[in-house]
Formats: sequence, structure tokens, C-alpha cells
Amino acid sequence: MKTKVISSIFLLFTLVAGIISMSPASFADHSEVTITPVPGSGFPDSGCEVDGCYNPNTATVDVGGVVIFSNTDTASHTFSSGVPSDDIIGTEFNTGILEPGDSAEWIPENIGEFAYFDMIHPWMQGTIIVQEVVEETHSEEVVEETHSEEVVEETHSEEVVEETHSEEVVEETHSEEVVEEAVVEVVATQESEEKGGGCLIATAAYGSEMAPQVQLLREIRDNQLMNTESGSAFMGTFNDIYYTFSPTIADMERENPVFKEIVKAGLTPMLSSLAIMENANSESEVLGLGLSVIALNLGMYIGLPAFGIVKFIQLRRN
Repeated sequence: MKTKVISSIFLLFTLVAGIISMSPASFADHSEVTITPVPGSGFPDSGCEVDGCYNPNTATVDVGGVVIFSNTDTASHTFSSGVPSDDIIGTEFNTGILEPGDSAEWIPENIGEFAYFDMIHPWMQGTIIVQEVVEETHSEEVVEETHSEEVVEETHSEEVVEETHSEEVVEETHSEEVVEEAVVEVVATQESEEKGGGCLIATAAYGSEMAPQVQLLREIRDNQLMNTESGSAFMGTFNDIYYTFSPTIADMERENPVFKEIVKAGLTPMLSSLAIMENANSESEVLGLGLSVIALNLGMYIGLPAFGIVKFIQLRRN
């Protein structure tokens, strides 16, 4: 009889251990998660939108846990809560520009699902699920009961198996819903965002990435500049400088309507001069017209104000 009881207890203990080993998701540690960009995701033709541009693309963390954003890529990236079409971004977190090798942390305080993206490469989008802290004492209680109870508790072990199985089904269903929502969001974003980076200041000034003025800038970039060697080199240098200050100015525009109108008025002469670039179809034309546009804008935005200030000072002296 004692041999039978000992054998039954050993069998039940083995069963519980098997349940725990087959269900790691039920007892997973979500107190800390590290998110990194997929290598090469900063390039327009990487195609990471299909499988996700972050690793993991959908991350789960406990309230009060730590989310580590680590830039392991060779390009600069940001991790900013929200989506590119939001009027205000970064309400939950905004790392700013992280150079290769840099990292930042966020400690979530609210439960929910939080979308985030890269302001420099807006096709890069992901989701963070913040959940309540899951107690991991259930398996220990089952093992203790197995040691202290006799074979009569086989019914209880069957209930534990059934409960664990239902938790797995619920978690799988939730994961499928999250993945499906992420795919729908990526597809919707692809329809409204062109690859190559966002025109943050113009988008904030005119209220939408679909505004004609923003479309003009995007078309010149994609159809003229990015199709030539000199234009691509210029855009690479321009983006490195532009994205160091454009997110700050875009946020100021969204928060201050007067400043937004001032920026809009200041962009009008530049947009008119850039329309010249629509006629550039070859390497030499892009180079020639590009230098002319740069010189024209330097004259409008720096030369004329400087000339006016000098004349004003001379009149004051006379």
C-alpha cells in the first residue's frame, strides 16, 4: 500500500512538472523587456513592415517593470509613443534620437496597449502591452499540495491541468488579436506614409501628411533627389541634421497655434522655390537646379534679412 501511494505521488509530481515545462508563457517573467530595431530596418527598402521592424515587435511588460530601448542598429532611431498621424506624440515616452549603441528606459505606470514608432523612419512601428503583475506562486502551491496530500487528490490535479490549458487558450487568442491589430495598423500606415522619412515640420504646419504642400516635398524627394547619386548623398546629410531639431519644432507647432502659422508663412517661399526641382530629370539637372534652389533660399532667408538689418542700422546712424 505504501509503495502504491509513493508511486502515485511521484507520478503526480512528474505530471505537474511537465505542465510547468510545457506552459512557460503562463509563468513568464515580464518585469523587464528589451526592444531593439531589426538590423537594416532604417533603410526604405528593408521590407521589415511585413514581419515587424522591432525585436520583439509586440512586447509584454508588467506595470512598474522596465522597458529598455536599445539601438543596436547602425542608423539613428527614436522610440516615441503614438503613431505618425497623431497630433501629439510622446505622451507616454519619447527617447529622442538614439545614436548606434545608445539606449533608454521607460517604466510603465498604466495598464493598456501602447503603440510606438520611429520619428526618423515612421514605417517602423510596434506595440507594448502593459499588464498587471502575474503572481508566480501557483506552481509552488500545486507542488506543496502534491507532497502533503494523498492519491485522492488526482481530481485536483486534473482541475489544475484544465485551468492551465484554458489560460494557454486565452493567451493564444489574445496574442492573435494583438498580431492582427498590429498588421492592420502597419497596412493603414503604409497607405498614408511614403518610405524615406517623414516631413515632420511641414506635416505639423499643414495638419496632415496628405496636405498638398507635404506631398510636393515628398514627391520631389522620391522622384528627383532619391533617383540620383548626388540627390541621395544630399538627402543623407540633410536627414542627419534635420532630425536633430525637427521633432522639437513639430511639437512646438502642435502646442502653439500662433507659432504654427508663423512656420507655415515661413515655409511658403521655400515651397515656391522647390517647385523648380520638378523639372530635374537627370544627374546634372538635379545638381544644377539643386544648387540654384539652395542659393535662392539662402538669399531669401539669410541674405534679404541681413541686408534689411544693415540698411536699418545705417538709417538710424544718419
